[in-house]
Amino acid sequence: MSPPLLTFDRFQPGAPLGGHTEAVDERMLGNWRTLYPWDAPAGDALPPGIASVLLMRAYMQALSPRPPGNVHARQSLSLTAAPRLGESVTTAFSCAGKELRRERRYVEVEARATGDGGRPLFAGRMTLIWAA
Repeated sequence: MSPPLLTFDRFQPGAPLGGHTEAVDERMLGNWRTLYPWDAPAGDALPPGIASVLLMRAYMQALSPRPPGNVHARQSLSLTAAPRLGESVTTAFSCAGKELRRERRYVEVEARATGDGGRPLFAGRMTLIWAA
């Protein structure tokens, strides 16, 4: 049995929404370099933009199933440290708030990502117009 649809009514400010863990592997880095061949940091450092990829991939997994028609209205991301190649990154989501404005359902979602050993990596916030 699949989980119930994540509707606006199910968002509770301050409540956790779930999370997702994913390793930063050679395949992910290879895909990044195919898209952005000029973005090659020195040494074993990873491009900071990988954080955005990890955030969105975690969002797609953790906040699911979503109703069709949601609008990703705004996003901010603050990088503390870049993930390392081979590191497992855990991104946890919580509901920062929700409100009705002009008959639209707005949801604010916070994300915090940590690496191996709980090492802080990045924090983000998304504003979504929720369809149902």
